[in-house]
Amino acid sequence: MRAFRRGLLAYWYATLEDTEAAAIEAATATWYVNILDETVFEQAHGEPYKDLRANDRLGRVVMGLELIRNCETHAPVLFDKLLLESIAYGVPLAMGGPPVMRSVLAWAAYDALPAHYRDVSSSTTAAQRRARPEALDGYRKAVQLRHVVETLLDAMAFFQSLDTRLVGPPAPSLRWAFAELPDSDPEFAKPSRWYVTRPMGLDAFEPFLPDIACRDTERRTAQWPPADRTLEVRARQARKEVPYAVAREVRHVLIKDGVVVGYSGLQPELHGTSAWVERRRQVWQDLRKGSRYFIRHDGYEIDLQCNGHERVSARLSDGRDTLADLPEATNGGLDMGLLQMVEDYPDLYLRMRRPPSVSRRR
Repeated sequence: MRAFRRGLLAYWYATLEDTEAAAIEAATATWYVNILDETVFEQAHGEPYKDLRANDRLGRVVMGLELIRNCETHAPVLFDKLLLESIAYGVPLAMGGPPVMRSVLAWAAYDALPAHYRDVSSSTTAAQRRARPEALDGYRKAVQLRHVVETLLDAMAFFQSLDTRLVGPPAPSLRWAFAELPDSDPEFAKPSRWYVTRPMGLDAFEPFLPDIACRDTERRTAQWPPADRTLEVRARQARKEVPYAVAREVRHVLIKDGVVVGYSGLQPELHGTSAWVERRRQVWQDLRKGSRYFIRHDGYEIDLQCNGHERVSARLSDGRDTLADLPEATNGGLDMGLLQMVEDYPDLYLRMRRPPSVSRRR
């Protein structure tokens, strides 16, 4: 557990360097998660532990991080887009050197992972598989697109819930979160670069991530829940507003127990498109407030309209509803798994509904 704490702190400070440095530390931290998971708890408790892990939200995070550990260690490809930057905060330096930025980074979308990460070959044994189904499912449902810090703290909270001895003593109050070192003596020459160093020994205590240009909604300890009250309130408010996208293209229907429960598709971004997913009732409410949803049909855009009983349609001039022609989303990034994920994690839903400049201040 101390190694895991060191890995978490190393990642936190690496976000002051660059994305590559942060990816190295994030991947390394997943090794410690995997050791605690398989070598400690699974060896000690066997099948009961595996059943608990499979049915626990935090346990699914642990399984999803295993995919990163296995593939970053053993896959024959280099994936340099493992982490995505959602926003960067300026870190003020006391001595006035060049600006330092702290990046808030999230794991890549499942569909963006290389084939070597996702494909499970039927010819390999269970021991040889880097991407076993449980790890793939955990990454899809509990890790993809979430902030790295959130997932590492989730994994830490899972192990601590099983054995409270893994909760460390309270961390001491820090007078300084970091120290600044110039590459030359500023009394004789103007430094061309400043280096930021971190305090040592914090891994002996329960991690409370040092304040480095933090926002009050950022999670900094495993003792805090992943979706705090502030984000839940914001998500409820966002549902009362129209989505920020000018229009949303509907690509798929979401079906549960034979009933259409929602829709998913793509919306325009500044540089390309991003996925969205909503319950059927929410789409109906958005339409009533003036938002635009449409379907592409034979080269034309057919707008959705509100019907009675919280239903929607996209009808042609002959009265045929083109929504009935849409395929069901059964896998990939636009299915029921994404709907469940944005409902479990309000920060993801906010990113999908509100402008990036607002929703990503996490």
